[in-house]
Amino acid sequence: MYRDDYIMRMIRRFGQIMLYIAGLRQKGQYPLALIATDEAMRNALGIGSDAVAGRSDSEILALIRFADQDGTWRELAAYVAAILHAEAAIYQAQGDHELVAPRALLALEILSEAQLAAGDPIEELDYAPPRAHLLELLDGYRLPAHTSTALLELYEREGAYAHAEDTFFHMLADAPASPELRARGVALFERLLEHPDAQIAAGGLSRAEVAATLAELRNPTDTPDQLRQPENP
Repeated sequence: MYRDDYIMRMIRRFGQIMLYIAGLRQKGQYPLALIATDEAMRNALGIGSDAVAGRSDSEILALIRFADQDGTWRELAAYVAAILHAEAAIYQAQGDHELVAPRALLALEILSEAQLAAGDPIEELDYAPPRAHLLELLDGYRLPAHTSTALLELYEREGAYAHAEDTFFHMLADAPASPELRARGVALFERLLEHPDAQIAAGGLSRAEVAATLAELRNPTDTPDQLRQPENP
């Protein structure tokens, strides 16, 4: 009971801090908002935002796990991702576009890893950044393969099958000669065919579309140019 109360207090505190930062951003008080995000990051991980943005997702996740003393690393990870997302949005509003993608990408990677490890959807946390907006901030940016792999798994888990299909074809366009990737796609679409028609349709595809894509992937003479062109995930 005490641990549950502690976690709820922590979640409320994180949410209040992010609301404060969002309020500063909405008022156009960007310098103050960036001071607040840096302070929030230092309190969370012991290092400033610029230092965090210059590290890889695996390094930041290691820091998050090191800072975790109560089994709340996923909540902390979502909070760190929220801070990075807030900074990316501030830099976009300021026109500092070169600073947007590194923070949005790192936020997406940290959030994805936390979601994969969580039993419940991490985006249900009020302060967790929306994945759709992170991807919007990364529009035109080529995602690393491990990031796309995490998204592919999440979309399938969530039943967002059309997004999973788009993500897979983005990956295939980047690595058209990879037999491992084609095998992953075959396995994915075989699993989708195991679901009822209504579930497939709820995910944005039809059984006929899934079957056609699976047949194309099984044909080794097909290239990504001959397959369906990916849309934005």
